Order: sequence, then structure tokens, then C-alpha cells
Amino acid sequence: MKLDLNDLYFYVQVVDRNGFTAAAQALGVPKSRLSRRIAELEKSLGVRLLHRTSRRIAVTDIGAEFYRHCAAMITEAHAAEDAVHRTLAEPVGTINISAPGAMGELVLGELLPRFMTTYPKVRVVTQITNRRVDLVDERIDVALRITAEELESSSLVQSNLCSVPWVLLASPSFLKRVGQPQGAAGLAAFDALVFGVDEEPPVWRLLNQAGEQHVIALQARMRSDNMVVLKKAALAGIGVVALPIHVCAEELAQGTLHRVLPDWQPPAGQVRIVFPTRRGVVPAVRAYIDFLKAELPAAIERQYGSAIEPVASGG
Repeated sequence: MKLDLNDLYFYVQVVDRNGFTAAAQALGVPKSRLSRRIAELEKSLGVRLLHRTSRRIAVTDIGAEFYRHCAAMITEAHAAEDAVHRTLAEPVGTINISAPGAMGELVLGELLPRFMTTYPKVRVVTQITNRRVDLVDERIDVALRITAEELESSSLVQSNLCSVPWVLLASPSFLKRVGQPQGAAGLAAFDALVFGVDEEPPVWRLLNQAGEQHVIALQARMRSDNMVVLKKAALAGIGVVALPIHVCAEELAQGTLHRVLPDWQPPAGQVRIVFPTRRGVVPAVRAYIDFLKAELPAAIERQYGSAIEPVASGG
């Protein structure tokens, strides 16, 4: 754009205040500078905007039409600035969030309505997926992740919320048919229902109370990135499955799934908040982050009766 937008603002001030002297005083700039900027604006446009005399100025016809557009532009600029200030003053606007399937469906289904009731000016767009979303490319403001791995090395801000135990499970019909495995190594002979489709070969890394670890190479009867699909397969007697306790607590309570090798279990999953940056976080996003930190661990424990271990917040 060839025009300097500051010159348009200067021009509106000169017209509004009926002269260069009053406009210069209001703007706190030298009159000579203001006169020079308007002259350069006219030169750039190739038209005369103002007729000048020693005592007054008069707006030309094209100058009056140009003024209307400039004044409208300045009004919109002020409105845009006010919109930003309102957004920074209170939680308002749209936030885009992501969560893994089981956590999104079972836990956030309880929490999101409460959050939105608390902040009625906030709109929420949710993406429930087990795929690891790219927060920057997909414009996600806040993501929840559950992983047994260390914090990923990136520019993302990451904060632990709590840990969720995982357990090994099978249906009564499956255990009646094949029996309990003889120790952790015995699982290698059982049909396994494996969460995740990428790891080759699929394995379970199991821990006992003494801190011993056993890595089991699996016979994967089914692999899926959907925990509910795996749970239904386990309920149907297809094989042994490893699931977070919050996904299967109801089935354990009802006896439709039983623990397999209770002395051994996969590493606990860490529930983490991930967001792109700590700088410039608008109040709506900050309110959601603070809400999750305060409410999510208790919601998991309350809704599923699980022994959840709180962890120190990292952000």
C-alpha cells in the first residue's frame, strides 16, 4: 500500500478541527510537520484535498469523499482496538480445544458444560481424537494428552495434571476358556488387544510393586487407536486388553471385566495440558487452562473412583 495510514489519520484530524493549528495542538506534533505530511499525501494521491488560505482551510469535493472513507477507517480501527481490549479484560470469544477419545467423551463431557456455564461469553470448538494434533498448524489453543512417555521436546508449553493407572483386563468368558497367564511372561501366548497401530512389534511394558519391569512381545489379535473399540472386543471375549482405569472402572465394578495379573500393570499415563505459548494467552484460554488444572484430576477420581495420584504443576 502506497499510502501511509498515519497520514490519513492526520488528515481527518485537520478536517475535524478546521485547521492545522488546532490539529497540531491536539496531536502534539509541530504544525509544519502536519502541513508537510498532508502535502505529501496529496502528492501521493495526485489530487488537492484542501484549499488553504492564510486564515482557513476548505475541503475540496474529492477531499470530502476521501475524508468519509478515512473517518470510517479510523472508526473501525478504534473498534478493532476496543475488541482486543475487551478480549484481554475478560474471558470472551472462541477457543479451539483437543482431547483424546476416552478423556474427551467421558471426562470433558462432564466438565465442559460447567466451564461454559461459568464463562457464558466463551464459545468452544472441540476436536476429540487420538491423533496427536499439531497445535500450531491446526490452530488448537489447548490440547489434553495422555502418555507414559517423557514430556516431548518442543516449543510447546506443557504441564502435568495427574497420573492415571492402567490395568490388564479380560472378560470372565475369556479367562474361563484360557485361564490366568502364568506370570508376566505367560501373556506372550495370549491374544492381545493393543492400543496404538504404529509400534512394531507391539509390546506391553509391565511393572510390579517391586519396580521390576517385564517387556512382553504380543500376539496382537486386534490393534486400534480407539479404546472403546478395544474394550468392546475384550467384553466379547476376544483377548486381553490394557486400558486406563477411567475407561474401564464401570466394567470392573460390574464384573464384566476382570483384572489379569493384578500384580503387574502398564506404566501410569500422565495427563498433560499442552498449549502453544505462555505469552499473549487470552483470558478465555487462560480460564480454560486454570479450570482444567483445578477440576480435571478431581473429576477423574470422582467419576471413576480411581486412585489418582496428583502431580506438581509444571506451568
